[in-house]
Amino acid sequence: MGEIAALSASALWATASLMFARLGKSIGPLVINILKCVIALALMFVVLLVLDGRLWPAGLSTFETGMLALSGLAGLTLGDTAYFNALNRLGPRRTLLLAALTPPMTAIMAVFVLDEPITFGLLVGMGLTLGGVVWVILERHPGDDQVADVERDEADSGLSGAEKAGIGFGILAAFGQAAGNVLTKLGGSEITALEISIVRLAFGIGGLAIVLGAMGRLARSAEPLRDGRTFALLFAATFLGTFLGIWLMNAGLRYTYTGIASTLSSTSPIFILPLAYFIEKEKLSARSILGACVAVVGVAVLFLG
Repeated sequence: MGEIAALSASALWATASLMFARLGKSIGPLVINILKCVIALALMFVVLLVLDGRLWPAGLSTFETGMLALSGLAGLTLGDTAYFNALNRLGPRRTLLLAALTPPMTAIMAVFVLDEPITFGLLVGMGLTLGGVVWVILERHPGDDQVADVERDEADSGLSGAEKAGIGFGILAAFGQAAGNVLTKLGGSEITALEISIVRLAFGIGGLAIVLGAMGRLARSAEPLRDGRTFALLFAATFLGTFLGIWLMNAGLRYTYTGIASTLSSTSPIFILPLAYFIEKEKLSARSILGACVAVVGVAVLFLG
């Protein structure tokens, strides 16, 4: 159940990412982030109210609430904010490559914090899955990494100051997501995946509100919702990627090893390939198809292990 949930979350995130990419042309990434979290949290409140007649998980201990709060702050506030900063400095290809560090970071943290084992089969499955994903991401396409306002210092290491900062932000983003995964496992062992999602989103929104407030942009963050078409696209992307995606990801963390769930949830770049072919009419190279096959073999190894 956990493996299927994490893999389903990855597929939904891939679908939603195409919608968020279109929204990103007119809305800032931090604004998209807080709006999608608010919409998803509202939907989850409705579901929990219908199912259990309440809006907040019952019986949470102080420890569990604290762990899930830290998870939301680490994954949604710190991780996503660092990710967007890396994206602005490095471009999508290199930022996604750094994001592939999340599963191994998660697995290593889980060994020391959760006492989860790392077996030979787990290492092989993770290696194949991540290798396939990274190989696809590393393929260079026309227009890749054309990030505005970046001046390269040829006399130095070949990386500009902005790019060096971007690498640091990318590593920080992977660390934030990995820490969020482990903290979710610590605090969510006694409640449902829906309840885990509600607590994480609530505290993550609080953190994002503080960041936007410090930037003087919080008051204007709701402006995109006034446009009907923008709101419809944002709602659809949020329903798939944040509402269902986070719910399923937390179910994966709840019901399988943290490292496995994190690895399976990192396969979104592979799911994007057929979507890009049929929806965006992009041509697929032999390398991208072979990389997808390697990743699928890795997923099979994880399931069999």
